[in-house]
Amino acid sequence: MQNEAEFDEIEVVSKSQLKRDSHAIQDLGKRLAALPADHLARIPLDEPVLEAIALAHRIQNKRSALKRHYQFLGKLLRARDTDAIVAALNEIDNESQHSIQKHHRAERWRDRIIEQGIDAIEALIAEIERADRQKLRQLWRNYQHAKSDAKRIQHSRLLYKEIKQSLD
Repeated sequence: MQNEAEFDEIEVVSKSQLKRDSHAIQDLGKRLAALPADHLARIPLDEPVLEAIALAHRIQNKRSALKRHYQFLGKLLRARDTDAIVAALNEIDNESQHSIQKHHRAERWRDRIIEQGIDAIEALIAEIERADRQKLRQLWRNYQHAKSDAKRIQHSRLLYKEIKQSLD
């Protein structure tokens, strides 16, 4: 009777599920190895994992060696609590997504100002009060009076930079 109760409490995990979990942790190791150093510093990793990531950066050209090393990195990560690591990675991804959205928003405003001129500048000022109306008008005028495509591109970039500063 007691053996049956113990048997009922044991959770059976299939071999396929164990492999999926192993591959997921290995993929986590690959994501960590692909991160720049400033992002890695924000993730709670201990010294052996950081050393393994540094080694992965040094063996980038050898395919089979890198594959084995990712397996080793996965083995190191399996022995640790990965919830905090995944949470930190998700936070970094959200910041990146937010930065991309801000970039696209600035591009849309730049394009709108180039097409519509003063009306679009006034709409931007209404939405973002800290935007510099005089500077935006000057940049738009410079864009309009530019003779060559190179100058137009230059003024378009300056307009974009000013809008992006206003959005920050």
